[in-house]
Amino acid sequence: MEPSEGFFSARICRRGTNVDMGFTKQDSICLKGVAIWIMMFHHCFMEEERFEGYVVDFSPFSQDFAVDVSAYFKICVAIFAFITGYGLYLSAKGRCGDARSAETWIGIRLLKTLSGFWAVYVLVFISTQIFAGYPVEIYCEKGWIRGAVYALIDLLGLAQFFSTPTLIGTWWYMSAAVMYIILIPVLIRWVERLGYVTLFGVVAAFAYCVWEGYPGGMSIYTFLPALIFGMLFAQYGLFEKLDRIKGGWIGCILYHIVLAGSVLLWIRLPMDRLWVYHMAVAPVIFICYCKRYVVRLPILKEILLFCGRHSMNIFLVHTFIRYVFFADFIYGFRYFWLIALVLFLISAGISVVIEFLKRCVGYERYIDSVCGKISRIGGR
Repeated sequence: MEPSEGFFSARICRRGTNVDMGFTKQDSICLKGVAIWIMMFHHCFMEEERFEGYVVDFSPFSQDFAVDVSAYFKICVAIFAFITGYGLYLSAKGRCGDARSAETWIGIRLLKTLSGFWAVYVLVFISTQIFAGYPVEIYCEKGWIRGAVYALIDLLGLAQFFSTPTLIGTWWYMSAAVMYIILIPVLIRWVERLGYVTLFGVVAAFAYCVWEGYPGGMSIYTFLPALIFGMLFAQYGLFEKLDRIKGGWIGCILYHIVLAGSVLLWIRLPMDRLWVYHMAVAPVIFICYCKRYVVRLPILKEILLFCGRHSMNIFLVHTFIRYVFFADFIYGFRYFWLIALVLFLISAGISVVIEFLKRCVGYERYIDSVCGKISRIGGR
C-alpha cells in the first residue's frame, strides 16, 4: 500500500487481502443499516407538512437545507431495491433453468421474505386492535367480509399491487418485494438474451408512455431500474472492479465531489422527466460511496450491522410510532437529529423484542423446515 492512498483507503485495505474486495454479505447488511437510518430522516422531514405545528430545530443547518437533504434520502428505497436485485441475482442464477426450478426458487424466496413481514403484521394487528381498534377501522369500512379479504391481501404484501387498504402506507414496498422476486427469473432470461441496454430502454420508455414521466414515489415500477442495477453489479462483479482502483487522495476527493454533485443534481433536476436518475443513478453513486468509505470503518460498521439486521422490522413499525399513534411524543424532542434518533431507538427496541419472541417460539426454524420441504418437492 502506498502512503499516498490516504486515510480512507488505508483503513479499507490495511489487511491487504481479497477478503475486503467485492460486495460481501456484511456489506449488504451495513448498507441496509445506512438505508434505514436515512429513512428516519426522510420520513420525518422530507417536506414541511411532516412537522407542521411542531417546533423543530435544524441547527446548524437551515430548515430548507435539511428538508432538501431529507427529500434526497428517498434513495433509501432504491438502496433496498438495489441490494434486492444484487442478492436475488446471485441466488437465482443457475437455479431457475426451467419452469419447475424457477417456481421452487420463487416459492422459497417469497416464504423467506414474507415470513419476516408476517411476524410483525400479526403482532401489530393484535396490539393495535386491542389498544385502538385500528385494523377494524382500516379494513372494515365496507363490511366485515370485504375487510377480511383486505386483511388477507395485506398479509400477503399485495395491498399496494391491488390498491386495497393497508394498515400503514409505508408497507407499500412489500408489494414491490413480492413482485421483484417473481420478476427476477424473467429479468435474468431477458439480459441473457437481449442485454441490459434493451432492458433499461424498455423500462424507461414504458414509463414515459404510461405515466408520461415519473411513475410515483410509491410505485413498484419506480424502483425497478435500481433493482436492475443491482443485478448488473452482481453479474459483472463491478464492486470488485471498483475496489481494484487505487485512487489515493485524488480518488477520495473525486468520490466526494461526485457524491456532492449527484446530491445537488437530485435536488435541482425535475423528477417528472429524470426519475431514472433520481431513483437509480444517484442511489448507485451513493451506494458506491458508502461501500468504499463508510461501511468498512470498524466502529461504525458494527453499528450499521445491528441497524441492518433489524432494518426490516424497523421499516415495518416506525411509521406507527412517528405518524399514527405517537407523533406528538416523537416531534416533541425538538432537535431534528434527536427526533430521528428517538424514533430509531424505539423502533429498534421493538425489533429486538420481536426477534426475541420469534426465537422463543422457534419461528425461524419452522420457516426453514417449510422451505426445505418446498425445495425437496421442487426437486422431484
